[in-house]
Parts: sequence; structure tokens; C-alpha cells
Amino acid sequence: MDNSIASKSTNPATDESPAEDQTPPKRINNFDLFLLQVRSPPADPIIRYIRSFLSKFTSSHQTYNTEDQARLVQNFKLFIFERFNEYEPFCRMKEDQLWNSRVGMEKLLMTRLYSYVYSPELLNLKRTVNASHQQDLDIDSQIFANYITFQDVLTPSDFEVDPQLVSLGDNFMKISIEELAKINNFQTPRAKLVCVLNACKALIQLLKSTQSVSNADEFLPLLIYTVFKGQIECLYCNLKYIERYAFEIDGGNEVEYYLVCLSSAAEFIKNLHKEFANKLNEDGSITLNEEPPVVVDESVEFSGKSDNLIDM
Repeated sequence: MDNSIASKSTNPATDESPAEDQTPPKRINNFDLFLLQVRSPPADPIIRYIRSFLSKFTSSHQTYNTEDQARLVQNFKLFIFERFNEYEPFCRMKEDQLWNSRVGMEKLLMTRLYSYVYSPELLNLKRTVNASHQQDLDIDSQIFANYITFQDVLTPSDFEVDPQLVSLGDNFMKISIEELAKINNFQTPRAKLVCVLNACKALIQLLKSTQSVSNADEFLPLLIYTVFKGQIECLYCNLKYIERYAFEIDGGNEVEYYLVCLSSAAEFIKNLHKEFANKLNEDGSITLNEEPPVVVDESVEFSGKSDNLIDM
């Protein structure tokens, strides 16, 4: 068996079956445990399938566009999950244990394919960038150009965000920006999703702390403004990577809602030069728009802390 596919790890957790009770078993997220299981002799066919797929994919990745790549990975995912039903120890697992195996398989595959399917990484490694990957990069370039062009031009009011909310929620917005910026530190779709979830939860807590109505009318403009102020790099490419390669999306409708909102934010910022064309002069210079001084309502109680963020 080729241990280069599932390299040795330290201190793997033991595979303990949950005691029988009436409560649903808690899902675990233990990559070391998955590696221990997939390295076991009965699972050798699983390793050989993975090795074969990775070899074929990486040797011919230049011939695939982004949609082809996503389809190949998702099809292999379905294939290998079916093989879990045939080989030990996976065929004996309960659903919560299989969930950990599926999450582990995503991490195993995507960390090895990241430099072939994530557009900015192709560019960083000076690999061939085909037209479909270049399109993703071009959209991110437009978003970043608009960050720079309009950073000192647009005010919270331009985004239909209450300036007082921004003044009160500075700490929450900083937390949200920090969490979202972490999206570029990780290679798996799941880890990037956690960054999105934490960033959005910080803003939801801001709205709750200021007694604002926590709905799309308040949340989406605040998210757009936060992304804009944070100048989040590679936002579009990250969102497309999650969309194409996430195997399991935890949190159901909540996470899907946040992803839709963040995609809307990326689209809005991409089109700032069209939306606010009136602020651009004929020579390309900008017209500054001064925001009136913010009068803070000191009666509003505000903790400045964000709880319930998720660890990686």
C-alpha cells in the first residue's frame, strides 16, 4: 500500500463506539482517526482508488475547465463513498462515524488537489491558467480594484448601513473581517466554510447587541460594507471553490443563507464602478463624499464581544 496518500499522523484518536442512549450521537471531526482507518489493510482498495484518481487528475488537469474539474471530483466522491459500503472498517460504521470518514476524505483529496483547482494557487505556482480559471481571477481583480478605488469614497450610507451601527459595532466588524480573512489560510472547503460562518455570526451578534432587526434588510448591507472595508482578497475564487468542492455543508439553511449573502456581496462590490459611476469623474478621478458626524446613542448597551465562534 502507498502510504504517501495517507501519511502517518501523531496521536490518532481511538475508534470508540458511542454508548447506547436516547440522544443522537455527537459527530466527531477527527482527521487522524480517518487516516488510521484508511491505512488499515482491509481498506487498501480505497487507497488504490484514491491513488489512481489523483494520478490521472493531476497529470491531465490542464485539459479540464473549472466545471469539468468540479464534476470529476464530485463523481469520484460519490464513487468512493459507495466503496465505503464494501470495505472494512467503513462498512461497519454508524452514520456519525461515516460522516467523519466523508469529511476526512474531502480533506485528503482537496489538500492534494488544491494547487490544481484553486485558481489563485495555479497563478502562485506559475502553472498553466486556462480561460475558465482566468475568468475567476479576473472577477477577483475587479473586486479588488473596486476596493481600492472606492475605499475613501463610499460611506456606510452608500451601502444603506446606519453610520451609528458602524460606530457602535466597530469591534464586531473587526472580528468579522479577521474571521473572513482567514479563508485564505485554509485549503479545504469545510475550513473555508467555518470562516464564512464565524464572520457572519459576528455580524448577527452585532445586530442583536444593538437591538437591530436581524433580517436580510439589516444583515446583507452590513455584510457587504464589512467585506468592502476589510478588502477580503480572493473572495470570489474562494466562494467558487466552496461551491464546487464542498462535500458536506453543516448547518443547513443557515450556512447556505450566509453563502448566498456573501456571493451577493461579491457581486455588488464587483459592480461598484457601475453602481457609483456618478462618483467617477471623466478623467477617472473620484469625487469624495463626506459622511456627516455620527451622533452615538449612549443609551444603547453594547458589549463589543462576539461569542459562539467555531474553532477549526
